[in-house]
Amino acid sequence: MWKLPLWLVELLAWGKSFKNNPVIGSYWLNRCGLHVLRVVIAHGLFRFRLLLLAPLVPAADRRAFLRDGYVLKENFLPPEQFQRLRDELLHYEGEVRETVEGTTLTQRTFMTHEVRNGTPQMAAFANDPRLDHLVRYCSSKNRPPLFYVENLCNHANVTPRPDPQRDMHADTFHPCVKGWLYLDPVDDRNGPFVYVPGSQRLGWARLKWEYRQSLEACKKGEARAPGRYWDGSFRVSAQELTEMGFAPRVFRVPANTLLVANVYGFHRRGEANAASHRMTIWMQARDNPFNPIFTPIPRAAGRAFEWVWERVLRRLDGPRELAGEQRRFTGRFSR
Repeated sequence: MWKLPLWLVELLAWGKSFKNNPVIGSYWLNRCGLHVLRVVIAHGLFRFRLLLLAPLVPAADRRAFLRDGYVLKENFLPPEQFQRLRDELLHYEGEVRETVEGTTLTQRTFMTHEVRNGTPQMAAFANDPRLDHLVRYCSSKNRPPLFYVENLCNHANVTPRPDPQRDMHADTFHPCVKGWLYLDPVDDRNGPFVYVPGSQRLGWARLKWEYRQSLEACKKGEARAPGRYWDGSFRVSAQELTEMGFAPRVFRVPANTLLVANVYGFHRRGEANAASHRMTIWMQARDNPFNPIFTPIPRAAGRAFEWVWERVLRRLDGPRELAGEQRRFTGRFSR
């Protein structure tokens, strides 16, 4: 019981684990609607913060984001600038983290402010006012995202294991944003992103589904249906999508396309038909969903947050490397 204060704090923040937090995972509390209540409050505050930040982006982008859950911009950068950026990142050498999911080897490096200082094209992209304003609005946080470079190696020579990224899912119970600038063209060869337009909106069908999933997630052991329930990243079947009136869209897009999406909406990594690579600049912005107003972070505070997050990643890497799930190396991305 000494952990009860921590469990209650997580209840009022972004905690989502039905296994590690017995308050979030309480069957009787969720039978009374705890999970659904958290979902509704988080979405209401999200829409309020979006209203406050509306002047940051054009009306067309606001309408697209509210209607579909994403904003898509092809040819985002001038061709010459994009080519310089792509060349810089293809030849970038630094600390790279690798993880294996299914037959996909994911290579990712955290592009902190210090790292961006040594990569001028990456710094120019991160400081682009159009990108900055769009992510500030879509995340409803009025702060820049965390930046990574991600390289997916499809059908890599790895031991196959379950790939949770290829199951249709929502990342968490509240709206949050991820973004990608595609450095490679994307088609069925290298696994396009799949998103369900409109699934980020709360309707009666989605709320009923959330309620059922919360009760499933509270079950223990063999009583729980297969799938990732306990961690709060709920999986959805094709039949359930049809019953809720949703249809997925596959994003086969050219290089130099920017996609910013609300990953409370259902999404997954598409199947890759061949051994291939897909490199992106990957961005994410996540914060306490129950903060009623946006929290602008000065540049110095943002750099301090990056410094802390980098050290958190290093601590998390230790157990994963020992378990053979992840490793670090210094060098270039595979191509």
